[in-house]
Amino acid sequence: MGTMLHEFGHAIYDLRIDRSLPWLLRRPPHMSSTEAIAMLFGRFSRDPEWLRPVVGLSERDALEVAQVARPAFVEGMLVLVRWVLVMARFERALYRDPEQDLDALWWDLVERFQRVRRPDGRKAPDWAAKIHIATAPVYYHAYLMGECTASQLTRHARETTGRGFVDNPAAGKDLAARFFAPGSKRSWNDHLVATTGRPLDPSAFLAEVGC
Repeated sequence: MGTMLHEFGHAIYDLRIDRSLPWLLRRPPHMSSTEAIAMLFGRFSRDPEWLRPVVGLSERDALEVAQVARPAFVEGMLVLVRWVLVMARFERALYRDPEQDLDALWWDLVERFQRVRRPDGRKAPDWAAKIHIATAPVYYHAYLMGECTASQLTRHARETTGRGFVDNPAAGKDLAARFFAPGSKRSWNDHLVATTGRPLDPSAFLAEVGC
């Protein structure tokens, strides 16, 4: 369900971009912008406010799911942060010097950020198993930026309407008009300022993971 909602988020973003814009502007201003909506939607699969009316769970069952899902979400986000640090730093070093020992570089970063010890005597291109390096290069940081943006959008909705996005037409209309419709008329951070009143700010994300 989380994956389905994630992909629907991408689709709805594209659907609601203003079609009167020039063709080249009919896209999100940054990959983190569309990932933010996908991640925002994906989070609904753990949200009691969504589980009750949409899935039809009782109040009790929705809260039981949330009690399990909440710590799993926090753990997942902390794992993501460390994993993004590995990917971003690996790709930066890769493009700076593609002739270096990439196998050693990969495990140096995994040990440093993920605290996973390399197998004894391991000498293999384990980094090449990550498909994003070949098919979606220099993209992985957008997932973390997207999570931060999703948290910022949720905080903005709660500040301005008193609640989140579920069954909240006012927040939905605001998101569609201010975040989806403009396409890439502005740079991604100016776009976020126009929507939430502030540039990308990790404080809402950090609050959600208890930091």
